Amino acid sequence: MLRWRDVLVRNLLLALFLFLFWIFITASFSLANIILGLICSCLVVGIVWLVFRIRLSEDITFTFLVRLPVYIAVLAWEVIIANFILTLIIIRQHVLIDPVIVEFKTELRGDFRRTILAGRITLTPGTLTVDARCDSLFVHCLTDPHRATLSEKQCERWVAWLFGQRLGKTNHSVEMTA
Repeated sequence: MLRWRDVLVRNLLLALFLFLFWIFITASFSLANIILGLICSCLVVGIVWLVFRIRLSEDITFTFLVRLPVYIAVLAWEVIIANFILTLIIIRQHVLIDPVIVEFKTELRGDFRRTILAGRITLTPGTLTVDARCDSLFVHCLTDPHRATLSEKQCERWVAWLFGQRLGKTNHSVEMTA
């Protein structure tokens, strides 16, 4: 069970992250904007904690919050590139579309980490996470290159980096029938 000190630190970290996001979005450093951002950030954290009794995952640490903007920027870039590639696949008629569902075994610990991985896979065009069971994600892949990219575990490595988890070097992708 979490102690009050741990809960307070996590909520303060979340409030700080929300405040920095507020400053980034508003792009204003006026005193009124800073005060309003602090009040709104603290109110959001307080309401979420008091009304919904939602506890932050233990995975949300200071390191996670520092790495999160880099992770989001890399993810956005990969989604843009994947959209471009998928557009070329659709426009060109000679590229073979061979959909299949692949079972992807992950080494990530915890449901929160696996959920982030499933979301990352789904955001990348050409792949879609259709189911998750224990340490396996079932992913619909549109073409062979999408399966190859998935088996390289690049998505899993980025999520592991985000949470500071080390991965082994084994490949756990198993192909299934579509």
